Amino acid sequence: MLDVIAAMQYTAGESFNALLPILKRAGLEQVLSICELSGGLSNHNYKITTPAGSYVLRVNADAADSFCFREQERFYWQQLAQAKLAPALLWVSEDERYYLSDFIESDLIESAVASVAECAVIEHNVIDSERFQRKRFIHWPALERQTSAADFVLGQSSLGILYHGYSQQAYLNPEPWLMPIQQDKHPNSAANLLLELLLQLRELPTGSYAISITEQWQEYHQQMLAYQASLALTHDWSERVAKLLGIQIDIKHWCDDLAACLIKPQFCHRDLNPHNLLLKNNRLYCIDFEYATASHPLCELAVVLATHALTPAQQNELVTQYLSQHPYVTSHAVAAVPAAIDMYWVFACYWALLMAAQTEPSRSADYLAWFDCFWPLITQAS
Repeated sequence: MLDVIAAMQYTAGESFNALLPILKRAGLEQVLSICELSGGLSNHNYKITTPAGSYVLRVNADAADSFCFREQERFYWQQLAQAKLAPALLWVSEDERYYLSDFIESDLIESAVASVAECAVIEHNVIDSERFQRKRFIHWPALERQTSAADFVLGQSSLGILYHGYSQQAYLNPEPWLMPIQQDKHPNSAANLLLELLLQLRELPTGSYAISITEQWQEYHQQMLAYQASLALTHDWSERVAKLLGIQIDIKHWCDDLAACLIKPQFCHRDLNPHNLLLKNNRLYCIDFEYATASHPLCELAVVLATHALTPAQQNELVTQYLSQHPYVTSHAVAAVPAAIDMYWVFACYWALLMAAQTEPSRSADYLAWFDCFWPLITQAS
């Protein structure tokens, strides 16, 4: 007997009553509550509470099927769960639309989130303001900040680390990367936790799946052109396509820079933004493996740098430690970090357009708005 004592609001097109038989198929008979979880730009997640414990039911968006292979996603999810880097995947529906996994209640992290400019001031001890000295406890997603390649370079320049023509791999002053710069010693610091996770992930087996950054660009680009040729899409969508078409030469340069420093692909989650990370008992867990595959090692680093509110010194420490004696990239890989950040935002723009092309008009506008959010973060975009 289903004993439901709390009903919540739903926005994924899945009514409360529609979810109950699905949960029963997953083996959850006595449901106490269902609550939609925040986060997720395509799929929808629900926290399911029962007398035996709490779980997450994920409802996969149909449009996302063009971006990922569900078999591949499950392979990496189960691999990371076995390594204690992801919640256990407990059940998958026959049509692969629903996933049930363990629920991990994320701990708070002690942090102070500031802008790049503020961080640079703090690190150079120019001011001593009480508002910067106070720490506050926040959820991990509150660390989200969109950082462009230009922001990253500016922050490193504030530490005396100079780039020149970074898209061409001309790095003038490599010595500072070998020097530790004011590492955050707090045992629960974001930078330290992210570094620990990145080092663990790069040691995982790659499996039989792989895609290079160049191949990913070409795959997304061909999908975009196919939609442009076959669907009667809006003028707003076509305008944004034209923007991406206008930076194809830049994209090729960034892909070439990244290919030049690659020795061997490694396992990459490829979407380690703050909403896909959970903090529990002073370690990070990953969720959402739709884009996981073997790829360029800088993919992982770029996402973290592009989406987390880290100070320039934390960014420096993360890049230095991650690339120190990295077995799968050359010693010049540090010069390609800005190119990797640019490609992360390029892929985000392609993703937004492809999702908009496959979604009903009421949601399509939301994805075009995401494109407009991502587009200014790409270098030389106008």
